[in-house]
Amino acid sequence: MAEFDTAPSGVAQQLLNNPLLGTILDDMERAAIEAAVNAPVSDDEQRRVSAMEVRVIRSLRKQLETRAAGTTKPPSRVSVA
Repeated sequence: MAEFDTAPSGVAQQLLNNPLLGTILDDMERAAIEAAVNAPVSDDEQRRVSAMEVRVIRSLRKQLETRAAGTTKPPSRVSVA
């Protein structure tokens, strides 16, 4: 069974501390939220795609925070048989 990786990642912390990356992610998230909010009432696809963008950006941030703290778990290996 795989163990948790408890060693903090300095690279992840550097990325979190990078003001340019933070600004880019903030701008991307804000634009996706605005696109979802301002989508025409009939455009469910636009709202779905925009919401997915927001989830991906937030997931990236959470993954960086988790790795920077050293609390990551290796992905599960699933048999495809």
